[in-house]
Amino acid sequence: MKPLKDYSFVRGFNYTQSNVWTDTNFWEEYDHDIVDRDMGYAERLKLNSARIFLTYSSYRKNKEQFLANVKDFVQTAWAHGITTNPIIYHGLRFLPEDFEPSAWRSGKPPKTLLDKSCWVLGEQYFDDLYEAIGKEPGLLFWDISNEPGFRRRLDDSCWYPEEPAYRRDRYPDSVPDEEEMQDIRYRQELVWEFIRHFCKYVKSKDSENAIGVGNTFIYETEASGTAELVDIIVFHDYFETRSRVREIYEQALALSKKYNKPVINNETCCIGRANNYDMVLELISEYPFGWYVFELMIGADVWNRVHGIVYPDGKVRDPSIVAALYGFYRKRDEGIILPDVNQEGHVNRVMELARKVLSKTKNGFGGDHSRDTEELLEVCEYAANLLEGGELVPMAYPPTAKVEAYRRQEHPDADEIKDWLMELLEILRKSCHIV
Repeated sequence: MKPLKDYSFVRGFNYTQSNVWTDTNFWEEYDHDIVDRDMGYAERLKLNSARIFLTYSSYRKNKEQFLANVKDFVQTAWAHGITTNPIIYHGLRFLPEDFEPSAWRSGKPPKTLLDKSCWVLGEQYFDDLYEAIGKEPGLLFWDISNEPGFRRRLDDSCWYPEEPAYRRDRYPDSVPDEEEMQDIRYRQELVWEFIRHFCKYVKSKDSENAIGVGNTFIYETEASGTAELVDIIVFHDYFETRSRVREIYEQALALSKKYNKPVINNETCCIGRANNYDMVLELISEYPFGWYVFELMIGADVWNRVHGIVYPDGKVRDPSIVAALYGFYRKRDEGIILPDVNQEGHVNRVMELARKVLSKTKNGFGGDHSRDTEELLEVCEYAANLLEGGELVPMAYPPTAKVEAYRRQEHPDADEIKDWLMELLEILRKSCHIV
């Protein structure tokens, strides 16, 4: 797609096939049906672009299959109205020895960065990618590389003089001395030289489609020397508070005006970094930026505990994310009305029902106890629905999920359920000020 002046229409997501562990497994275990299903979820969420991580190692193992899979993905996504933002050089490695485990642990730059004669391998790789998908209508823009400036695997640091002061304040022990900084800058320059070369190469081979670089931080845009080479200024945001996120967005806005180029945040949202989906989506709606959340699926991949919107079965972990995608955000200003789940007396009713069921199911001589657990769980669900409706309990593992888990057991323990029912009732009693 030709470079546009405005990408604020982009509502994207990072994507790895939901049944695989890593990006490499994605292309080597590619499953069209799973991709088609997952893109269907994205379409229902009114998302319109997918960012995918291409792996040179998979290309090297089986070029024809890799390219066929990538093309199938782009076409499948487009059938759902979803464009694709492929990351071309993910890992900055072409030479076989760079893929050995020892190379990843050595702390040294990959040989690919030191031996420019091998860059022709990367050029041939892009030529094949372009031949496969370069003319696809679903291709939105090329992402030259994912977080090339974040070189912790090489030097255990990613410092820049432009980094916010609060970062240095928070990590004073990791601030390098001048000698270390010189080494860091040398290693980073190796990376940026690689990136600048392939920015120019991709544009020379494909003058039609736009390019960007998936920078870890917005302040890498100028430090890397790529601001003049890209069509789109791209950055990632995983900052922890509204003021810090806004600071980054203001820097991005200033660069957009300086270079007269559009901006996309193509990686953001992580509950494990206090970069919550609803916070980010509310803030970024104030800026003329496109965005890609990380990520669509809660699947088998390594990020499933801190990222993701949809499970493979189509259910969600946090409905507030879906609400935010539709432009509805949790109220946090003046005027919050606290819920009263006992306004119509239902807390009193569930407590009375509980007393009757607990009395009926009490262990004693004789009597039919075949339905004890069924009746106890019915009361638990009643109480759980009141608690969940009023958001009076944590929802990471909702009480109603526990009710269903008990119901799936062949022989649930009635006494255990009674103990849990008492806990639910106690929360209701305190929350509704019942003496």
